[in-house]
Amino acid sequence: MAVATKEIQAKSASIAARVAALHSRQERLDTVIKQKSKPVADPKALAAVKGVPTAPPWARHGEDPMSSRGFSIVKALCNARGLIPDEEAKVEREQCEWFTKAALQMGYRPTMNPCMLVPFGFSMLPDNLALSSEGRVFKSLMRAGLQGADPEEAWRYAKSFQANNPGYSAPDVKDMSWLLETSGGALVAPPEQGEVIMLLRNKEAIINAGGQVIPLPPQGRLVYPRVTSPTVATWLGENTSGTESDLGTGEIEFSAKKLFVYTKLPNELIRFASPAAEVVLRTDMATSLALGLDLGGLEGTGGSNQPLGIINMPNISTITSSQTGANGDTLVPQDMYRLPAQIEANNAEFTGYIMRPAMFWRLVQLRADAVAQGDSAGLFLFNVIRAMDGKIEKNISGWPVTTTNQVSRTRSKGTATNLSYIVGGMWQQAIFAMFGAIEYAATAVGDTAFTKDQTWVRGILSADFNVRYENAFVLLDNLSYVVGGGPS
Repeated sequence: MAVATKEIQAKSASIAARVAALHSRQERLDTVIKQKSKPVADPKALAAVKGVPTAPPWARHGEDPMSSRGFSIVKALCNARGLIPDEEAKVEREQCEWFTKAALQMGYRPTMNPCMLVPFGFSMLPDNLALSSEGRVFKSLMRAGLQGADPEEAWRYAKSFQANNPGYSAPDVKDMSWLLETSGGALVAPPEQGEVIMLLRNKEAIINAGGQVIPLPPQGRLVYPRVTSPTVATWLGENTSGTESDLGTGEIEFSAKKLFVYTKLPNELIRFASPAAEVVLRTDMATSLALGLDLGGLEGTGGSNQPLGIINMPNISTITSSQTGANGDTLVPQDMYRLPAQIEANNAEFTGYIMRPAMFWRLVQLRADAVAQGDSAGLFLFNVIRAMDGKIEKNISGWPVTTTNQVSRTRSKGTATNLSYIVGGMWQQAIFAMFGAIEYAATAVGDTAFTKDQTWVRGILSADFNVRYENAFVLLDNLSYVVGGGPS
């Protein structure tokens, strides 16, 4: 008991010392404030005595031009809407004006004017833009724009939510609560705020497998001539005429198609221009566009509105599982070697597979029979020798496997509608063509945007997808697979 009393006394003394130190600090601050707030002589009278001008020769408004602040899409949208003056968005205005002017000079025609052009990826821009001094500056500013966040900001938004939403009804409680402003919550210190936790999303398939990206001309159309059939050499006998053979030619075309992303933002989020909000807005919209483009390259239905995806191309090679079924085919291990065999039969070079993650791990689980037929208790069919601490590399016989949930599991055969596919090929022959800029536009007019004090933000990416050789790709379709006792 005596020991506990001494500990309490020691803690009390420590707290008292800290309180005294805080009081002392406050007194010093009060003294400084009083000294700085003393009245000064009338400026005009002082000017008459000393002959100095009555007004400063210049004054700076807005941001410090030497500021190291990064580029903010939120601030750019805010300035475009007139919510903040030009002086508060100098970085954004300078960069967007340069990039938009450069794009227009190259012939790019936006879908809406005025608009704001922002690079989608600097590796996707022509070299004269990406490698210019202005382009390198813009790239560094965009990276810097995602750094720094106010740890108290989320707390301030939460505390002001009830005040700014009159229709909000708090829970009917009588006890004090650390969650309610009027029942003790005002006494709770703001929480620490870490990084924004982004949504787990699909992985891009075609680019990760080795697909290429080329710049799309600003006029929105690019044509590659190609040879479609060769001349044929024949042996001739004496006094025999040769057979004519013509060189077949054709072309592949890329034409700009609009990929669209659209969201509604409360103007409170824009006015206070949080770095955290910047991360969410920029990352999510750019990721949505990238995944939409990738999915179009895999499964697009074609036409004027979207690309024709690889699995829907008419001249892609197709193989059927060695074990077919009325309501879906079975994934057979040896069929994995039929894909590269088909590609090499077409004089192309096989470079890898694309499939769903569960499909790959289903392959990893497959085992040979040990005693009875169908017992699947023998050696693993892939990665035969495995240590418990060994990592299973995503490859099959040396060819890399790209796994992604972009690959659908909604293929149908018979009554089954949850089937999937595996596609493989020479992925360097898959091409995305784009002018690497996202065209942003914002409005607060129309529907409920005005009454709800919202800004509606639209992003458009102009791009297309095609392949040099359709028969450089092969599809194994309508596969049924079961992992862990149920469909995946």
